[in-house]
Amino acid sequence: MSEQQTDLKEFWAQVIEKVKEGDINVSLWEALEAGVPLIIEDDTLVIGFTPANMKHSGYLTNPANAGTVRRAVEAVAGKRLQIELIEGDTIESWEGVKERAAAAADHTEQTAQVSIHHKAAVAGWQELGQQIRQLYYEIGGREQPLSHARFLIKAIPLIAKTEDEMRAEDPEAGELHETQLDRIFDRIASLCGMPGGLVALEYLRYKSSRKKA
Repeated sequence: MSEQQTDLKEFWAQVIEKVKEGDINVSLWEALEAGVPLIIEDDTLVIGFTPANMKHSGYLTNPANAGTVRRAVEAVAGKRLQIELIEGDTIESWEGVKERAAAAADHTEQTAQVSIHHKAAVAGWQELGQQIRQLYYEIGGREQPLSHARFLIKAIPLIAKTEDEMRAEDPEAGELHETQLDRIFDRIASLCGMPGGLVALEYLRYKSSRKKA
């Protein structure tokens, strides 16, 4: 065990003792003892839990306990620290969490850039989503299978028309169009209570029939 890990272990033991000076709260005490202090990085104290013990982490974030834990950490550290709870009790677990967070941030940034560069296409697909929803609620007896079929008969040509227009208007946004199509299929599936793959299949059948005609 490194010197830093030893210091953190002693630090966490003092935090637990500080918490125990207050009201009796066995569940919180056990949760604290299940936690493993991993690192203090950028004023953030990272506490890890093994997968089996991750259930205990909720006691630390519970509104009734969070203030107690935060004050104990501040008292021992001599300053305010943010507390990050993660699954995994090694420093490698923390590195993995940071890598996944960075990847998610990159994906969000890329999505934002796509939206900026293909603003008109995004707006067109969003308008279609609203039209699909409105069309569904205009169908009478919406809980009946026959009504769902009538809805699909009206919705699918509308989707195909929009796809043709969006691809013609923005042919470089191929991935965007595919993503938006999937979202439309998922929305219809949710409204009708049917698998999204089945909606997509009916759509492809419709497009295939148009080509043959």
